[in-house]
Amino acid sequence: MLFSLLTKTLWILPLVLQVAIAIVMLRRKLVGAFPIFFGYTVLVPTRDIVLLFLRNPGNAYSFVYWWGEAIAVLLSLGVIFEALRHIFPPYPFLGAVLKLVWILGGMTAVAALLMLILSGGSTGADPLLESIILLERTSRFLQVCLLIIVISLMSRLGLTWHQYSIGIVAGFGIYSALDLATLQFRGHHFVVGDTFVLIRSAAYNLGAIIWAAYFLPSWSRLPVEHLPRTNLAEWNEAVTDYVDQWYRRS
Repeated sequence: MLFSLLTKTLWILPLVLQVAIAIVMLRRKLVGAFPIFFGYTVLVPTRDIVLLFLRNPGNAYSFVYWWGEAIAVLLSLGVIFEALRHIFPPYPFLGAVLKLVWILGGMTAVAALLMLILSGGSTGADPLLESIILLERTSRFLQVCLLIIVISLMSRLGLTWHQYSIGIVAGFGIYSALDLATLQFRGHHFVVGDTFVLIRSAAYNLGAIIWAAYFLPSWSRLPVEHLPRTNLAEWNEAVTDYVDQWYRRS
């Protein structure tokens, strides 16, 4: 009973949060700034809602789940490049590096799509599942690396934790780190069965909560009610005094 309740809670919570995030992004006109993240935010709950009406495991359920998972992984890869574009300043050298990363990422995405097409989208095919799992783990690893890089460069680049792009990176990075750690523990048989499923679901919930903490509150876009008061006459008088003193010394 407790396991069933916990499972449903961990399934419903990110779905509700991501729907709310998508609505907020539309209202605040953030879709143009983060179109790939918005696509990811819409895709995941949409897939889960469709799966809700396909309760009985079968070909249709497996088709929707694995194709949805493949597209979600590709979008999560795209979010990495989207976040890089917002975080790093447009220096010529960094621009060349980002272009190279875009090319490599595009080649990876095309290769993954070719794998899916050649497999015919058939359910239960080992090459299909292995390619999706490999791409998913690659995406998780890159997201963790991006989080580490951003944290190490925040002070030098003048970044703040209030930026939407930082929140996106933090959500994906923390979720990916926990997910990869859980997979490693499972490989050594430290985490098995229902515990493995719950931990992975809880990790994704944590990522969704981080995104919600950035997008749902209004503090990140609070209007400036007033500017600090500045007495221009006093400033002018002080500057004049310093100029007079400088002339007297010279």
